[in-house]
Amino acid sequence: MVQRLLDTDPAAAYEHARYAASHAGRIAVVREAAGIAAYLSEHFSDALRDIRAARRLSGLDLHRAIEADCERALGRYNQALKAAAEADPKQLDDVEEAEIAMVVSGVRHEMGQDELGLVVVEDAIRLFRGDRETLRRLHSVRADRLENLGRGQEADAIRERIGEAPETAEPDVEVYDVEEESEEERAAQAAATDEPESADGPEQEESLAEAPTDDIDATEDSDPGDVVDRASECAPEGLSAPRGADAIEDELIEHLQSHGIPADAGTDAAQDSDGAHGEEAQA
Repeated sequence: MVQRLLDTDPAAAYEHARYAASHAGRIAVVREAAGIAAYLSEHFSDALRDIRAARRLSGLDLHRAIEADCERALGRYNQALKAAAEADPKQLDDVEEAEIAMVVSGVRHEMGQDELGLVVVEDAIRLFRGDRETLRRLHSVRADRLENLGRGQEADAIRERIGEAPETAEPDVEVYDVEEESEEERAAQAAATDEPESADGPEQEESLAEAPTDDIDATEDSDPGDVVDRASECAPEGLSAPRGADAIEDELIEHLQSHGIPADAGTDAAQDSDGAHGEEAQA
C-alpha cells in the first residue's frame, strides 16, 4: 500500500507507513518505507529518524542522499555535508552517488558557495555512468549553478539541450461568445426598419387637415366677373388684368374690320370647312 501511494499521495503513504512502523518498528524494510514516505511528505525529522534506524537494522549504508537533504531542509548545512561525506563509496551505485552530488551542490549554493557547487556537480557528470534521466537531472543542477554565477547564456544552452528551455509565450487569444438573436430582438429590429417616419410628417398632415377653407369656398361661390375684377385690382403695376371672352371677341372683330375683312368671314369659312369634312366622312 505504501509503495503504491508514494508517487500519487505521499501524505497518505506517510500515514500508512507510520501505522506499520508503530506495529513493526524492528523491521528494517518497514522503517525504510516510513523514512521515504516521511521525506516525500516533508516530515524531515521523522525521515531522519526512520532512515537511520533502517541503516542500523539492515547494516547497509542506505539513503545517504535523503539523510543529507533532510539536514539541508532543516538548515543544518554542516550536518548535511557530514552525512554526505560519511557515505561508503563501496556500497554506493552510480545513481546514489549522483543523488549525493546534487544534494551537496544545493547545500553549497545555500551556503553562498556556488563555485564549489558547480565543481561538485561537474565532477559527478564526468564520472556518471548511469541512466539518462539521472544524467539530465545532473545537467539541470549544473545549469542552475551557472545561472547563479551570472552565466545565463551557458545555462540556457544547457537547458535547451536537455529539453528544459522555457516555452515561448503564445499571444493571448480573445474569445467572444456570439449568441443568436432572439425572435423578439429580430422582430423589434424589423419593426424599427419598416416604420421610419420623418420628424415633421405627422405635423404636416395635421396642419393640412386644419387649414382654413374659407378662401376656397368664397372663390367657388363668387361671380366670374367679380373674380376678374379682383384679379385686376391685385395685378402688379405694368401688367394688364385678365380680360373676359366678350372683350377679346370685340377686339378681334374690330381688328378684322380695320383690314377690310367682314366680321363673319371666318365663321362662314369654318362652316364650309366643317360641311366638307362631314361629306367626306359620309362618303
